[in-house]
Amino acid sequence: MSKLRFSRGLLAGTLVLILPLALMHCNDDNNNNPTAAQGSGSLSVSIAASPTTGRAPLDVAFTSNVTGGKGNYVYSWSFGDGTASSEANPHVRFINGGVYDVKLHVVSDSDTVTSGALTVRVDGDVRVSCFIDPEEGSAPHTVNFRADALGGNGQFTYLWRFGDGATSGGAETQHVYGSTGTYLATLTVTSGDASGSCADEIHVFGTLVPVCKATPQGNAAVKFNVVPNYCFHGGCTYFWNFGDGSPGDGIERPLHHYAAPGTYTATATVKTGAAVGSCQITVNAN
Repeated sequence: MSKLRFSRGLLAGTLVLILPLALMHCNDDNNNNPTAAQGSGSLSVSIAASPTTGRAPLDVAFTSNVTGGKGNYVYSWSFGDGTASSEANPHVRFINGGVYDVKLHVVSDSDTVTSGALTVRVDGDVRVSCFIDPEEGSAPHTVNFRADALGGNGQFTYLWRFGDGATSGGAETQHVYGSTGTYLATLTVTSGDASGSCADEIHVFGTLVPVCKATPQGNAAVKFNVVPNYCFHGGCTYFWNFGDGSPGDGIERPLHHYAAPGTYTATATVKTGAAVGSCQITVNAN
């Protein structure tokens, strides 16, 4: 350890104090290096935003709180929508709906730190397409429902109303109609503050009951006709048995020539979808 030395000067009674050079240099460093004092502690960062939810276009103000490190912070924001910023407290406009995870990466000299993700939910218009199959059938009629939704904030809730008092959720569902009738099935899709909808009619029929008709044309010829009480959109198919052993016919209104005059019983079978019905008629061919 250095010792303090006292020396008596030229003038009587005067003392001269001589301090060690090392001690004086230490005091100078502490007074002239504020950056070193700021650099104490580990680098940390937190971020905040206001607002964090809303309808597009949404303007959001971001703030950062950075501590520690060695100062001279370099900011690198990523907003989850493909845009970025190097500001400490940027303002961002989100044009499209979606759920965005925002992060801030900070560099201070050789130290780096990345914030936890902050989620911003932006509600855009909801676009919905409904797929219903089959739209018609005979009771009990099973229908498959499916929806495709886009937009909003990317997260959707579904509410199906089948038109008979029943409801269901989910992007895909199934429902059985037990009674005949025409039902308006609707779907409402909600995403944040936005929603969209679509609708379609379901036709449910009862028993297929065809009615056979015949009109003699002379010379043992008869014009036949069959009228079903309904046909699905795919149409009806027909098959005739004219009662004389000749090959049948597959049209709705056939003209049949009997080989000889007489009384015959003709039968028509009608099909549409999974429904089948038949009718008979007795004719006098002359």
